[in-house]
Amino acid sequence: MADRAPKPGYFRRPRALRSESRSLWSWCALPVRGAATLISITWNPFEAFFEAVMWREAKKPGKPFHGGWDSMAGHLACATLPRTKNSTAVMMQVTDRHVQIAYVSRARSFTGTPPPVEVGWATDLRNVSYIRDRSDVAAGDHEIRLVDGSWCSVRFAGHGRSGIASAFPLRLSHLDPVPHPG
Repeated sequence: MADRAPKPGYFRRPRALRSESRSLWSWCALPVRGAATLISITWNPFEAFFEAVMWREAKKPGKPFHGGWDSMAGHLACATLPRTKNSTAVMMQVTDRHVQIAYVSRARSFTGTPPPVEVGWATDLRNVSYIRDRSDVAAGDHEIRLVDGSWCSVRFAGHGRSGIASAFPLRLSHLDPVPHPG
């Protein structure tokens, strides 16, 4: 969700789905993930140098995050990267009163019970000043500005991504001037 935002440290990230134990699939995938990580590491120092200096992607305009980790936007950015034992889908839900981040387990159950769901972060919709479409940076990117003056870039993906921004009370395009609190 927050692709361009800086990554919070491991212990800043909230624990998600604590009651869930590691699934058989996640245990079997551990060696595969470890091997994939080792393969992706480049052992050639010249290749690493050229990759770092010359073959880097162009930096996208604009900052992805403002306000520090203790701000409301910092809590939102931390909530988008939970620490969990199994693969988890992170979803933003917007109602007429609340905005919340929910975690849904992707681990399958042998008994057929639905996967566990947990709310990771929530705030009142009145705490959102505005949402600004940043399609000029990347498709699906939006900046969510909160009442404490902090903001965080998030990326909406999936089938309902075009309609999620319309659930917020004040929507701006990337061409609109940014309103200043005052």
